[in-house]
Amino acid sequence: MIYSLPRPGGTLIYKVVGKQDADTIFFCHSLGANQSLWGRQIEQLSDSHRIVSCDLRGHGESDIFDTPYTIEIMAQDIVALLDHLNIPSCHFVGLSLGSMIGLWLGATEPNRMQRMVLAGASAKVKDSSAFNKRISQIELNGLNSMFTELDDRWYAAGYPAKQPLVVDKIRAMIAKTPIKGYIAATIAVRDFDIIEQLPNIKAQMLLITGLEDKATPLSDAKYIVERCPNATLTIIKNASHLAMVEKPEIFDDALIKFIRGIG
Repeated sequence: MIYSLPRPGGTLIYKVVGKQDADTIFFCHSLGANQSLWGRQIEQLSDSHRIVSCDLRGHGESDIFDTPYTIEIMAQDIVALLDHLNIPSCHFVGLSLGSMIGLWLGATEPNRMQRMVLAGASAKVKDSSAFNKRISQIELNGLNSMFTELDDRWYAAGYPAKQPLVVDKIRAMIAKTPIKGYIAATIAVRDFDIIEQLPNIKAQMLLITGLEDKATPLSDAKYIVERCPNATLTIIKNASHLAMVEKPEIFDDALIKFIRGIG
């Protein structure tokens, strides 16, 4: 079912599906995406868990709200949604921007997080100038002007040529994102820094990273794992930032086993 949650400055659109009396998994999408990104995983887990997902502010069907954003502001939206649904704690799955939100929640709201799966995670952007350049290009030429660069960062070499229909589907989802919301969230990613708080994250946490990830390199994931006491790392070969798209079976197997406490 699709629902709306009024928040100061706008409304968030969210969904709740699955087994209503079971543990909850919250799925958090990446920059420029929306909650449909996790459709495949939600379908696989909805028979055993209650699933909650939302369009982050400025994305999908949710309102844009006041801009710019911070990761804290976006994370507080999720806390408000969990409170609204009377969910004291949940498992959390995030990708990229969603993983940054997960790191903030793990460090700041530790009692709310059970098992966490974070893909394409980074505790701090190393090169903020690249994000400033992206913002300027989007302001001048729109989101479509970024697709060639993003394809190079998101996929392993050769994947877009081999799977153009898959890539086009991701592009179509990104193209629906309001430019104002995309830029506001890009600023949140650019300015995020939770390095000092990483040791505070006590939840059982699995990081999944593509070996060839150019957006959040393997070194970023290793840095997090070395500083979080209960974190482990799965590396997917022949995949980049969107390993969930490039290697769906491997990605889903790692995610589902971890959430279910198998292995």
